Amino acid sequence: VSKAAGELRRHLGRDMPVSELDFHEVSGLGVPFPVAPVLIQKPATLQLKSGLSMPLLVFAVSGKRRPSVTDLAELLRMGVRHLQVSPSVVQAVGQAVRLSQVPRSELFISMLWEPPLDTSAKLDSLTEQLGFVDLMILPQTPELESVWKHLERLKARKRFKALGVKDFRPEEVEFLPGNGESVEYAQCAFTPYRHGPRRDTWRRFGQREVALAATGLFTDWPRPLPPLLDPHVLIIARRFKRSAAQVLIRWALQLGLAVVFHSQRKQHVAENLAALDFELPMREMQLISGLATLAEPVPPGDGFATGWKGQGRVGWSGLGGRALR
Repeated sequence: VSKAAGELRRHLGRDMPVSELDFHEVSGLGVPFPVAPVLIQKPATLQLKSGLSMPLLVFAVSGKRRPSVTDLAELLRMGVRHLQVSPSVVQAVGQAVRLSQVPRSELFISMLWEPPLDTSAKLDSLTEQLGFVDLMILPQTPELESVWKHLERLKARKRFKALGVKDFRPEEVEFLPGNGESVEYAQCAFTPYRHGPRRDTWRRFGQREVALAATGLFTDWPRPLPPLLDPHVLIIARRFKRSAAQVLIRWALQLGLAVVFHSQRKQHVAENLAALDFELPMREMQLISGLATLAEPVPPGDGFATGWKGQGRVGWSGLGGRALR
């Protein structure tokens, strides 16, 4: 997957004829963003706008119920290539990387920013245990402007390679210093029922060439029916002889999203990695994306509903089968 996914999303904010985008009509699901099938090839990576190549499947490691050093090393040998870590687990992660004997150059490590990292010395003491940090991710925090400027200075000093945000709305990124132009990655809750904090999240981050990562893909708390148990997802899983988790991950990947997950069981991690081994046809992609209209109906004429035309606006339908690399 490359910048082509972001290019398609940027097109959605432009006033151009449908024919120029190679769209075709679909069966009127009214999904709140167009269905963009992306060709996923191994190794499954997405190129950030700075040129950094980021693996799409992200295994999150935090202080809560983290795997043991031995188990984490085994996951790396199984094929996990992107680790998202909190500062509290850096020492264990560093030990696991060395134990796995997977070359550090083959791994991508992102870190969640926390107040203990407020000085270069403290950050250096942690990054030395990991070799280096590829991506620093800022969650919502007080004194946002000063913290962001501090992170930009650290990036300029090559303490890490790229900057991202977590649980930010698109408009909140725009209010960061410099209009948030240094943001390359955004992570938020994203499920078939709720496509980010607002339903144009996918499109607006795409227009900024910001890579979007989905969290909470399996649960969508506090909704009573988790996507893993949704009957539509289960039918698709049976049809393709896959698990519901694999179907949901594959759906997100084919939208051009990265997927953040965590698990204490190696078999679940292996199952998630196997989502790279099959492809969902357009019909199934449309069905899963259309579940959002059952959870929260989309009013016609909002610029997203399929096939609706009025007041000079076109409601986008699903994208054609253009392959993205």
